[in-house]
Amino acid sequence: MSDNIVMYSYKKSEYDHINEHEKKRLRHSISSLRENSSEVPIYLFSDNPTMFLKTFDAWHDVNILPFSKNFDPKIPSAWSIHRWYNLSAFSENTRILYVDSDTIFHSNVSYIFNTYTSRDVYGKEERGFRHCPITGSGKNIRKSLDYVDTCIRESGGKTDVYKYCCGVLLLNNGLHLKINSRLKELTELMYELMKGDIPYPLPNSRIADQYAIWILLSRIGADCGLFGVQDVTHSFLESKHEEYFNPIVLHYTTRDEQKFAESDNKYSDLIRETEGAQGREIDPYSIV
Repeated sequence: MSDNIVMYSYKKSEYDHINEHEKKRLRHSISSLRENSSEVPIYLFSDNPTMFLKTFDAWHDVNILPFSKNFDPKIPSAWSIHRWYNLSAFSENTRILYVDSDTIFHSNVSYIFNTYTSRDVYGKEERGFRHCPITGSGKNIRKSLDYVDTCIRESGGKTDVYKYCCGVLLLNNGLHLKINSRLKELTELMYELMKGDIPYPLPNSRIADQYAIWILLSRIGADCGLFGVQDVTHSFLESKHEEYFNPIVLHYTTRDEQKFAESDNKYSDLIRETEGAQGREIDPYSIV
């Protein structure tokens, strides 16, 4: 029998205002998860666990754990790839729904675990890619997408993979341990991308860690699937939900956070007076 868990992972920022904002995001996300799913185990990994000890009361029942000892905070994209190192905490039979802090749950998460069972990994494609339901991309999008596939193959990829946004991912069939066992490859990929030894086919440098994971999943030969657009969103709002808003998981994203925060007064503490460039998400194929 498999154990189903929800996992978060956060690396402390050097900026206090970012850490405080992250606490607000996590409080909203975990509260909404608990309101709809009272028994699912929740794990929050942090390189500074004490910063969250007062954030969640006993009702939230969150397992707050330190980062894996194998994680090196000096590696490229250390701000984001720590999640993969922390996968070693779970057994082969564990099914892991990894979510970023900018997520809200609108229904029982057991629906996700019960519906998406056969593939090794399920997620949503990053903005601009073939299976992303969000409208808009560059005029040369088809050529650009083909170039991404070519680069993945030239970097050792063996199978076709969806170009996942890593903000909401379901890992089945022990895939988390396969990823964790090949983190040396991931680190090498990040250094190769940083030095320009292998081509980076995306205009948005902030998702280099995701591109490296696409390569790793392709090398592993992971059996990839997609969440249905009715069940998991990747913006606020996706057109599917304009008339009736009921996703299981809303990934509102940093890019759309202000629209989300203004949509309901209970999220008003996420409204920023000024929105700086740091942390904003960009459409990888935006023509603006």
